[in-house]
Amino acid sequence: MRFLGAMTLSFLLALPAWAMENPTMICPKGIVSDGDYQVEVLAKCGEPAAKIRREEKRFEKVRDGGRERTLASTVTIDEWTFNFGPQEFLQLVVIEDGRVKRIESLGYGY
Repeated sequence: MRFLGAMTLSFLLALPAWAMENPTMICPKGIVSDGDYQVEVLAKCGEPAAKIRREEKRFEKVRDGGRERTLASTVTIDEWTFNFGPQEFLQLVVIEDGRVKRIESLGYGY
């Protein structure tokens, strides 16, 4: 019984973290999902209320004929915030190299 109580408590504590990240977002002209192209997001949701663009350098270790090398690459990250009004949550869409990587619900819009 104690085990069940501990599992229930663990689930309830983790619930808010799950509720913040969503695999989809409902927009006026369609549903946006992870993996969608940036142009699809614009077509379905219109222009975001805010846009932030940054570049991030990433490093990956690879083996080449017994030798290990580190490859560097630059990833363009766009963070778009959509405001659908005071009755809906703000939505943050993170786009990496032109494709939706993550969708998060924020607080209520304005």
